[in-house]
Amino acid sequence: MAFLHGGGDVEKNSLSCDFIISGHNSENCVTNLSKNRKQIIEKIYHSELSLLYQNNMKKIFRYALLLIGLLLLIGWIVTTFFPEKLVPMMLQQQLKRQIAQVEKNNQLLQDDESIYVYTVGTSAPLPGERVQTGTAVIVNGHFFMFDVGDGVVRRAENMGLPLNKLDGIFITHWHSDHFMDLSSMVSRTWLLGRTNDLHLYGPDGTDSINQSIKGYLHLENKHRVDHHGTQIMDISKARAIPHEFKNVQGGKEVVYQQDGITITAFDVDHEPIEPAVGYAIEYKGKKVVISGDTKKNDLVMEMAQNADLLLHEIILNSLLKEMESVISAQGLTRNAKIIHDIQDYHTPPSEVAEIAAKAKVKKLILHHFAPAPDFRVVKNLYKKELSGYDGPIVFANDGDLFIVK
Repeated sequence: MAFLHGGGDVEKNSLSCDFIISGHNSENCVTNLSKNRKQIIEKIYHSELSLLYQNNMKKIFRYALLLIGLLLLIGWIVTTFFPEKLVPMMLQQQLKRQIAQVEKNNQLLQDDESIYVYTVGTSAPLPGERVQTGTAVIVNGHFFMFDVGDGVVRRAENMGLPLNKLDGIFITHWHSDHFMDLSSMVSRTWLLGRTNDLHLYGPDGTDSINQSIKGYLHLENKHRVDHHGTQIMDISKARAIPHEFKNVQGGKEVVYQQDGITITAFDVDHEPIEPAVGYAIEYKGKKVVISGDTKKNDLVMEMAQNADLLLHEIILNSLLKEMESVISAQGLTRNAKIIHDIQDYHTPPSEVAEIAAKAKVKKLILHHFAPAPDFRVVKNLYKKELSGYDGPIVFANDGDLFIVK
């Protein structure tokens, strides 16, 4: 008896069944044979189902590739030969993004509880992708910038910060990587529609720097007014109002106090650069401290006591010493001398950690990196020397946001 072709087991079972039938055990034989036939039918069914599924998936994949290719082709044709057709849609999307950003900024400016801190630029004056030092603070309807190094204006605008609402700039000292974008910030905020006064706070030298910026921008401002008219370009806002303070050497001074916000400038040790200051921003029991450029300084530790955030500069002298040695061996004496000199007026990681620990800082934000921790090896070198502080440590990137609630 053979019920199905294509399986050796069936033939064997058929022969066995013939034998069993002759031995008067036909009932068991028929049962076993039915089970085998059912199993084989199920195997064939599942095999054909799997094959059908694979074939269907291949078809779907081919159709999907064809559709993607067709869409890409259509996109290429439209953008190449009919770009003007896309302009209205592009403008609408851009306008939607701008409106959304304005609404977001208005919400931040209306928040009367939190302090928003943006690390706009986080680099020392070294090559790399990061821009130079600049920190934005939004608190109780006010927008301040602390330092405006090279690249800060462009970065801040790309971040969507409300530059047309900027009402205060605070400079820590007159090194180029902290104020090179100052004239650009004054001008750009005006061009973007700033209608409020812009105040400039800084140590000795602020008045003369501000006067120089006024002269530097004179022709630029005149051209803008001549082109767009006085109703559009209010020339009275195309400047900064200077507030120079002179009495912080070895001490501290409140330089801003308004709407519950207190900003204190305090002396730091960046010798031979004098004056040089840091800033403490206080509001409703919250405190953010910016060290400025300094070597280890007791006044920084005092001002940072129980601060919610301490933004501290940092230098990796252990790496720079090696760099100095390598460069000197290559006969690059000028470069080696500069690298040697910068090591004695900044703060290495172990001392930053000590300051944060003794001041009981709630969170330590590192910035003004020399060098930047953008390679794993460099970042781990920093980490090894920061073990003296067991609180949260953040290696800030350009564009990071920290909120003190």
